[in-house]
Amino acid sequence: MPRRLAVSVGFAGSPEQNKEVISRIKVAEEVGVEAVFTAETWGRDQFSLLTQIAMQTSKIKLGTGIAPVFGRSPGVLAMTAATLDELSGGRVVLGLGTSGDRVIEHWHGEKFAKPIQRTKEYIEIINTIVSGEKLFYDGQIFKLQRGFKLLFEPPRKHIPIYVASISPKSMQSLATAADGWMPIYWPKSKFMDGKKMIGEASKAAGRAADSVECVASLTVVINPDEQKAKMQAAGPISWYVTNMGDFYHEMLTRNGFGEEVAAMRKVAETHKPPPFGTNPELMAAMGDRMLEETAIWGDLETVAAGIEERRQLGVDLPSISMPQGPLDHVERVLGTLVS
Repeated sequence: MPRRLAVSVGFAGSPEQNKEVISRIKVAEEVGVEAVFTAETWGRDQFSLLTQIAMQTSKIKLGTGIAPVFGRSPGVLAMTAATLDELSGGRVVLGLGTSGDRVIEHWHGEKFAKPIQRTKEYIEIINTIVSGEKLFYDGQIFKLQRGFKLLFEPPRKHIPIYVASISPKSMQSLATAADGWMPIYWPKSKFMDGKKMIGEASKAAGRAADSVECVASLTVVINPDEQKAKMQAAGPISWYVTNMGDFYHEMLTRNGFGEEVAAMRKVAETHKPPPFGTNPELMAAMGDRMLEETAIWGDLETVAAGIEERRQLGVDLPSISMPQGPLDHVERVLGTLVS
């Protein structure tokens, strides 16, 4: 059996670009990659690409990574996921998240209010709809009392729901109803701590302690030039700590990297990194310890060992960006990582 691995292909592209993406996904399926995740912001939607993938594959799971809960009603998300599950023969994984106030309020036109409670209610409503039950729901946000029922029977009575989360309150909330926890930039030595927190909350909610699996998005750079690989690996975390709101630097501070985070944010006031990039000053402020905890870089064998280390540290399903290059290269990389 192959080791568990998922790939992320990011945002949908043009029809021609999607053909190339799907050719890589076919290779991933052939070597035993478990799942593929798509993303969306304010460009092309993710479900259209997932539908194209479903029509040209037969085994790989199809996931949203992530669908923002403010962007569609729970009823629309349930109908869409159930329809895609029917089309794909039961391969859908619904990844949910909140996005942020700028996107939600100035693209979707919704007030960014009670994101954790909203996510919890989405999960419960979607689960009810997909199960085939009549929809009666009395939540803090949604009051649904007419008893509507899905007008077709999907292949499964339950579609797994994963939640992108890095804050304690959100993690404790997802433990009550979700199937997966999707952290990003989470330190490798803290995965067990995160799973323990979620397990305790699951038990308190009357569920098994292992009800929620860890589906972690990993920063991976495969490059035999170690210094170049290291600089590339530092780019995403540098950008997120200094430019992407408060969630990420607060999470890393809680997990023991307060000094590094404070130093990085101070440096960024005068040495702002390029988008998803870094600079020597930020690298020095970050230090090796934080980068080693949040990224994997080096040649293929080094990266394979780093991913396996995270499996041993509590990651049930590691997710990496789809490798680039010729298809035979993609096959060699993914084949190595799942063998």
